[in-house]
Amino acid sequence: MPEYKIALVNSNSFGKIYPEHIQRLEKIGTVQRFIVDQQIPGKELAELLHGFNIIIASVTPNFTREFFENKDELLLLSRHGIGYNNVDVPAAREHGTLVTLVSQLVERDAVAENAFTNLLAITRRTVAADSATHKGDWSNRADFQGTNFTGKTYGVIGCGNIGSRVAELFLYAFNGRVLVADPEPHAADGWFEANPKIEHVSLETLLKESDFISLNASLNATSEEIINTDSISLMKDGVYITNAARGALINEPSLLNAIESGKIAGYGTDTMIEEPVQQDHPFLKNNHIIVTPHTSAYTDDCLHAMGEKCVSDVENFINHQPLVREITLTDELKNL
Repeated sequence: MPEYKIALVNSNSFGKIYPEHIQRLEKIGTVQRFIVDQQIPGKELAELLHGFNIIIASVTPNFTREFFENKDELLLLSRHGIGYNNVDVPAAREHGTLVTLVSQLVERDAVAENAFTNLLAITRRTVAADSATHKGDWSNRADFQGTNFTGKTYGVIGCGNIGSRVAELFLYAFNGRVLVADPEPHAADGWFEANPKIEHVSLETLLKESDFISLNASLNATSEEIINTDSISLMKDGVYITNAARGALINEPSLLNAIESGKIAGYGTDTMIEEPVQQDHPFLKNNHIIVTPHTSAYTDDCLHAMGEKCVSDVENFINHQPLVREITLTDELKNL
């Protein structure tokens, strides 16, 4: 059997909560954990990982064409997550590297539920109210006035695996109007037919009519900074926004200006453009913004299943067994 060296890159959770996943990998080869800057250049990353022929990788850093052109033999890159925006899949294929990822269904409920958690928390001022209680400031309860969800209009930008679940939760939890904006919605076949009350509308209509907006779009050239000064100007006054997708879906200065002016009443996000977020970031100084440290997938069910998938990828690969899911050209085009 060849000698295998396995690198765990930027995945803080892998093997920490479920050490049996590390133990299974150690039966295969040497295992080493790396935490690198998310913007590390491809050549530098390749040099750092010299000699490692299997990588289990988080959502960062970026495994670019430069990385694959400078990396010695890399046999398998298993994404500890459902997206692959940070992997140049065509370059990986050209250099003989298989790329796998976690099934979308593994994270579907966990991520969608956390989008709701942050939205509810910011709308009902939960974090600020809890902080005041801990300080003994019980008398100023009126400072934490929120708003009801029931019967309102909810907008979901991006109707793929996660966005479709968010739309379902909006519909069945709060019995309001649900709008979906996605030029090519990737919800499962028959999903819209099964949810006839959910409306497929233009982005402009969604922005103008929604009381609450959930960002669930994939990050690409058409969605980057989809929330900007122009799109914010179309929104209702006092709208609330939640983001469990990618930080770069918003223009941060524009959103902060809208928060400070009151145009946007609150923003709850589990993702930032730069992670980890710097402690002097202005979002952390505004009590109408909640930032959680990319923990949408951090549930017992989800993390165990994600780790299990990555370990199975490695075990199946070295034993010449079929991989549960390898990225194909069709996947690249759909970018689900």
